[in-house]
Amino acid sequence: MPRSEELLLQAGTGLFVLAMVCYLLRLAVGRSAVGAVATASAWLGVAAVSAMLVVRGVRAGHVPLVSMFEYLSAFAWMVALSYLVFQWRYARAVEGTQAAGALALLFAVALLGYASTLPVPMKQAEDLMPVLKSNWLIFHVSVAVVGYGTACLASALACLYFVSHKVGDAPSWWRSRLPAAAVLDQAVYRSVRFAFPFLTLLNITGAVWAYFAWGRYWGWDPKETWSLITWLIYTFYLHARLRAGWRPTQTNAVVVAGIAAILFTFLGVNQLAAFSESLHSYAAGS
Repeated sequence: MPRSEELLLQAGTGLFVLAMVCYLLRLAVGRSAVGAVATASAWLGVAAVSAMLVVRGVRAGHVPLVSMFEYLSAFAWMVALSYLVFQWRYARAVEGTQAAGALALLFAVALLGYASTLPVPMKQAEDLMPVLKSNWLIFHVSVAVVGYGTACLASALACLYFVSHKVGDAPSWWRSRLPAAAVLDQAVYRSVRFAFPFLTLLNITGAVWAYFAWGRYWGWDPKETWSLITWLIYTFYLHARLRAGWRPTQTNAVVVAGIAAILFTFLGVNQLAAFSESLHSYAAGS
C-alpha cells in the first residue's frame, strides 16, 4: 500500500481513537468543550478515511469497494459518519447523544485496526476480476456499507440502552449524563428503520447481480445465506417491536445480536469462503 494511503489511514484511526477517548471524558466530566473536541476529531477522522478511499480509487481506476481491506475501511467510515449525522440530527432533541459516540467509534476503530493487520498483499489495490466489472458493484456494495454502518450504530445505541436501563431512575451522575432508556429505545428503532431498506436492497441487488454474473438469482452460497439471515434478524426486530409487543429489553437484545450476524456475514463468511468453493471467495483476498 502506498505511503500516502497508509498515512491517511493511520491519521483516521488515530483521530477516531482521540474522539472515542474524548467522548468517554465527556461522559465522565460533563464538559461540553471536551465533547466538541471529540466531535471535531471524529469529523477529521472521517475526512482522513474519505481521502484515503478517494486516493486509492483514483490510483486503482475503480471504486475502492472491492477487497476486504477496502470493505473494512468503508464500513468503519460509515459507522463513524452515521453516528455524527445522528448526533447532528438529534443533539437538541435527545440529551446525551454524545454518550453513544464512544461505542460507535469503538466499532470503527476495531474495524480499521483489523484492516491494518491484514497481510500486505490484501492491502494492495488490484485489477477488477471479470465478475466485478459490473455497474452493480457500486450499487450493491454501497447499499451494504450504508445498511451495515447504520445497523452498527443501532447496536451501539442498543448497548447504551442496556447501560441506561441498568442505571434506572436512581439519581446519580450517570443518570444526568445518559439519555433515558426510553429515548435510546426510540433512537435504536429510528436507526434500524433507516438501515432496513438498505439491507433489503442489499439482498435484491445481490440477487440481480448474481443473475448477470452466474446465471442464477440465488444459490444458497454462504455469503448469500448469511446476508439473508441478517436481514431476517432485523425483520424479526421490527415485527417484535411493532406487532408482537415485545418489551424494549427483548427487542434491543435482538439488535445487539444483529451486529454479530453482520460481522459474521461481513468477515466470518469470507474467512470460510477462502477454504470452500464459494463464489464469493474473491472477497477473502484470494
